[in-house]
This record gives sequence, C-alpha cells and structure tokens, in this order.
Amino acid sequence: MVTITQSGDVITLINVFTCEPENQQALIDAWIRATEETLGKLPGIVSATLYKSKDGTRIVKYAQWKTSDDWEKLFEVGKSLYFAEMRKFAKPDPHLYEICYPA
Repeated sequence: MVTITQSGDVITLINVFTCEPENQQALIDAWIRATEETLGKLPGIVSATLYKSKDGTRIVKYAQWKTSDDWEKLFEVGKSLYFAEMRKFAKPDPHLYEICYPA
C-alpha cells in the first residue's frame, strides 16, 4: 500500500500529462509496462501511482524517491527507453515537490 508522508527523507514527483481522451489508456499502458520492466526496479524508488482524469484528458503520476539523485537516474534510464514513446500520447509537466501539509 502506498503511504504519503511528510517525512523529510523523500522527494516527491508529480507529473501531469495532458492528452487526448483516445490516448489516455495507451499512456497508462506505457507507464505500467515501463514500471514493471525497468523503472519500478531502480534503486531509490519508494512508491509510484497513476491517476487518470474522468474526462480522459490527463494522467497524473505521483511518485516518491529517496533522493533527487535517485530521480535523476530514473530520468536518464527512462529518457532513452520509455519517455519518447510516452510523448507520442501526451505532453508531460514534471516537477519535484516537498509535502508541506498535513503534518
């Protein structure tokens, strides 16, 4: 089970993908495949979840990593293997966050 925590020992990635409704499931499938094959096995991953909007126009990826460096490694691996495919279906908008509430 995923636990969202304010603990200062993780970095949080929230990535919002804007897509056409007909591409939403293809993007979900691409993320699941990438996570199960490689990305979910990289050192430093704490959790990762996907959310889909009811109107079909967005996917939100919420993930926690032990460090920013761990996330950078994911980005390097994913860039060459998976992210180009995902960009066929949606425009990503990734940002790293710190939880500020609740305590």
